[in-house]
Amino acid sequence: MPKTAVFSDIDGTLLNSAHQVTPRTRAAIEAVQRAGVPFVIVTARGISGTYPLLEQQNITCTVVTYSGGVILDEDRKVIHHHGLTRAQAREVVDFAEAERLPMTWSAYSFEDWVAPDASDPRLVAEERIVMARAREGTIDSIERDEVQKILCLCTKGETAEVERRLKERFPEFAIAVSSETLIEVMPAGSSKASAVRTLCDLWGLDPVDVIAFGDNYNDLPMLEAVGRGYLMGNAPAELLAGARLVAPPNDEDGVARALKDLGLLA
Repeated sequence: MPKTAVFSDIDGTLLNSAHQVTPRTRAAIEAVQRAGVPFVIVTARGISGTYPLLEQQNITCTVVTYSGGVILDEDRKVIHHHGLTRAQAREVVDFAEAERLPMTWSAYSFEDWVAPDASDPRLVAEERIVMARAREGTIDSIERDEVQKILCLCTKGETAEVERRLKERFPEFAIAVSSETLIEVMPAGSSKASAVRTLCDLWGLDPVDVIAFGDNYNDLPMLEAVGRGYLMGNAPAELLAGARLVAPPNDEDGVARALKDLGLLA
């Protein structure tokens, strides 16, 4: 059994502002794995938006997608999943459309990614970042009766208001901001922190002994759930003001530098 594990967000954390994993960060991941320490990707991205990046970087590891909605092992076998029902997902979408919230939506169900308007520039921008394409469709066009996440793609400057309206209407769901224009709607209990606890139980680890890195609001529960939770130096200022531990920014190989300071790199 390992004595520790490293859990890391992707966007704004492992990736620099050019959406790249630098050679130094890539080498740090390899070194950690060679030492027998599990390295785990913990991302809000879907399955289809995560693996193209990992393949490009030749990274093989356990992966948490949908901020805890689906966990896959190194062989891409699903070892845990959790989601909204189709009816719950439809309720969220119907509310957003009826209230004309300044957003569009997309829905994720395992490897399926659905959106109502494939030409919406907010969706197109997200597709470019994650290197995956959504298909045009409705909630009812999703094959399975499990939706890991509704992603609300907001108009810039309107995210806080959309978040307020959604939390007011759906207090029973987990609703988290993952960037300045993105909001995730998931079932209660679905979070990056819950995924970390699931894997720690599986590996016989105490969360106090593991390490995590993140840069945004949806990372906070994960960072608070572990012994050493590092907020990236490029995180929003209001988060940095209350951070326990701060790693250098993502554009300065923050994850690699923190791992070296912790003695995990030769």
